[in-house]
Order: sequence, then structure tokens, then C-alpha cells
Amino acid sequence: MRIVYLHPHFTTDGGAGRMVLETGRRLADRGHRVDCVCIRAARDIVGNDSRMTFHEIGGPSSSQIPFWLGFRAGCKRIAAKVKRITDESNGECVLFPQVFPANWWGSYVLTQLPHIPCIWFCQEPSAFIHSSAWIGALPFPKNWIARLLNPFLAQIDVRSCQKFRTVMVNSLFSQEYARQVYGYPPETVVPVSLGVDHGRFKPRKDSQRSQAIVVFSKLTRFKNVDRIIAAFELLAVQRADLRLHIVGDGDAQAALHRQANACMARQRIEFHGRVSDTRATELLQDARVLCLASDNEPFGLVVVEALACGTPVVAMNSGGPAEILGEHGCGLLVDSTTPQALAAALKVILDSDERFQQFSSAALHRAADFHWENVVDSLEAKFEQLISAP
Repeated sequence: MRIVYLHPHFTTDGGAGRMVLETGRRLADRGHRVDCVCIRAARDIVGNDSRMTFHEIGGPSSSQIPFWLGFRAGCKRIAAKVKRITDESNGECVLFPQVFPANWWGSYVLTQLPHIPCIWFCQEPSAFIHSSAWIGALPFPKNWIARLLNPFLAQIDVRSCQKFRTVMVNSLFSQEYARQVYGYPPETVVPVSLGVDHGRFKPRKDSQRSQAIVVFSKLTRFKNVDRIIAAFELLAVQRADLRLHIVGDGDAQAALHRQANACMARQRIEFHGRVSDTRATELLQDARVLCLASDNEPFGLVVVEALACGTPVVAMNSGGPAEILGEHGCGLLVDSTTPQALAAALKVILDSDERFQQFSSAALHRAADFHWENVVDSLEAKFEQLISAP
């Protein structure tokens, strides 16, 4: 069969884009033809792998006003691309839109090609439309623009997403959230957890680890990285060897740098920006603990990647991370984002080598539940069911 992903862009290394690449390449390995229509596919993100065909429409990114001024024209270009692909596919073609605004693209394509089978993979209902916390975390003036447009955008989003008869989500949290926002009947929304590449994410042979906390996050206010820096400062007072590694970039980066520079332990805080896959794996393998301080993460792919490296996790007791960590003994869930609460949880893992080993062993055991091949099994079965439906 032929699978056509719709994804906004591949210009940053996020979990949603990783899901497209990991599942798309594996579907191609099983003999399917895989296309992805997007604004831009940066080679340092997608690589030179020829298993997937990327169709770039070009133009401004979805975070820029010109993109929205030309949105309808962009939808027409995408629909034309999809039509050319489906015309070549002898009828066995599935449309597979991903995160916002790709779901709006998919909705428009279905108005032009209503016969094409379609599944929307809803990583989450668009946070910039339905989450007041996300909207409030946007920098000025984007936050005010989002508040002003919110009622209008929410109405469009809900109406657009009614066109999807089958929806996949990445967690039980996302399943309930999607049902609340869009009013889908229970049987419409199918949870499919994301996976991990166990060939890449695994403990290193040298079991020695640094006294380091690692953070992988988009640097926005919503992610609460400032709370992690404050927690690190509390812990660093009595730990001369403790370090904090922060991986990622975003609009809060300058403010976080200022905060770090004001810390007594500023020389032990390192901002890495975007890093290569190899370096990301090394940081996870070397760290004593991964910290994720954002509330209601829909899944949290970096959580399972850390667990696969044998690295315990401290995360908020909400969303996907709460489901992943749960009662499995592979990390700690925190009910408050205060620096004191985060520091207390981190201290439990940092303080005792014996306790760390217990967490690490449990992390490897829990990570074994997450495989990309299992995700692809679920996708392939659902695609075939849609294509064979009368």
C-alpha cells in the first residue's frame, strides 16, 4: 500500500517528527511506499535515507503570519500533491495527517478527495488552541494574538477534526483529552503508545555515570526548565560534582541563560542547544537522571528513550509520563513544579548508588514495553482494515 504522511515540517528534532521518521522507515522496510508532504525537510533532521519520499511545499513556517495569510493556497498545493500520489497508487492509499496544522491540511484534502481512507494521529489536540497554559507561555505579542483568536480557532479546529472517522493517540491521557475536545465516541479514538529504538538507546558498556541531571526540552516557558535550574541550584550547594545539561532551544533560551548565569553554580550548567543523535544518546547514557518538569505532556518520548538507557526519570505526575513511569519503580513522579519538590525527588536518585541501581534496572525493564515495531504493527493493521473496508 501507499501511506501519505502530512507533517508540518522537519526543522527541529521533536517527538512528533521522530514518530513520523521511525514509523515511516519501518513501514517502507515492510514493502510499503511511504510519502511525506511537509513545508520543509531539513537534511540534518531527516538524513539522506531514501526509504521515504519527502514532498516539500516550501514557504514560511506555521509559526509565521505569512503562512496563515496564505493558508488556503497552501492547502490547495497539498491537496494537489496528495492527488498526484493517489493517482499513482492504484487505489491502495492511506492519508495519515499528524500534528497541527497537518490535521487541518488533512481535513481540507478530505473535502477534495473524500474517497481516500484517512487516519489522524493526534499527538494531542493543538496546545496553542486548547491549552490556556501553552497560550500563556507564548512570548509577547504571540500570547495576546492567540488569546484574541482562540474562540475562532477552537471552533475551526473542532469542526475540521469532525471529518476524521478514525483517530490514533499516543496515550490514555491523549485519548481522554481528544474525546473531551472533539466529542469523539469512544470507539473512534485508538491509543497506540510510541516506541523506542533499542539499537540506539541502550546503556553503555562502561557503567560509570557522571553526577549529572539532563534535560531534553523545547525551551519555552511551558516546559518549566527554569524550575529545574532552580532545583539544581538548591542541590548544587552541597554537591560540588553535580552538573546540569540542558538540550534544546526555543524562545525562552535567553531568559534561561540569564537565570543560569545568576546561579552560584553557573559554571556547572551547560546549554547544548540542538545536538546530534550520537551526542543525545551519550548524554542520556551518562546522566544520573533525566528531569522533565512540564505538566500534561501528551506522551514524552524522551522519557522512554532515557529508560532504555537505564536512566531514571523525574517527571510531573500527569499526562503520558505518569502512565509510563506509574508504579514501575523506574523514576519518581512529582505533584508540584516547585524547585523544592523537584530537588527532593532528584535527591532520592542522586543520593544513593544502591537506590540508583534499583531505579536503573527497573528503567530497563519498563523500556522493554516500548518498541517501534509494535507501533508499526498497529498502524499496518489499521491501514489494511481501512483499505479493505467497503
